[in-house]
Amino acid sequence: MDCWRALGILKYVLLYQAIMFANYAKWYTNIIGVFFLLILFSLVFDAWKFGFSLESVHKLFHILIGSIVVWQWNNQNFWRPFALYNGLFFLVVAAIGWLYPDLLSLDAFNRTDTILHTIVGASGVLTAIFSNQNL
Repeated sequence: MDCWRALGILKYVLLYQAIMFANYAKWYTNIIGVFFLLILFSLVFDAWKFGFSLESVHKLFHILIGSIVVWQWNNQNFWRPFALYNGLFFLVVAAIGWLYPDLLSLDAFNRTDTILHTIVGASGVLTAIFSNQNL
């Protein structure tokens, strides 16, 4: 076997190991935390333009979750349970959004947010299932 073929095989072995042993829960947790913190800009803009409303509480909730994630950024025991429970919670929120669109006229239950809540929830649950970290 020549050197180039051995390197080609090694490349696939390393790729397989990277996929099979990747800690998806860490990536999910950190990405969700950053995106939830970015909602702060939307909150400031909405509060400046429309004042404080029930939608502001929705955004504050996301910012609180993002803050907790940043606080637990390197805590390996936090990543997978967060992915699972955050995913389950947002799947319930998404189900409410699909069953009762525009509930209480909140943006949290409009079509766009319902789709986003579905993506966050499903990806969290799948991440927890396929992550290599123990619960």
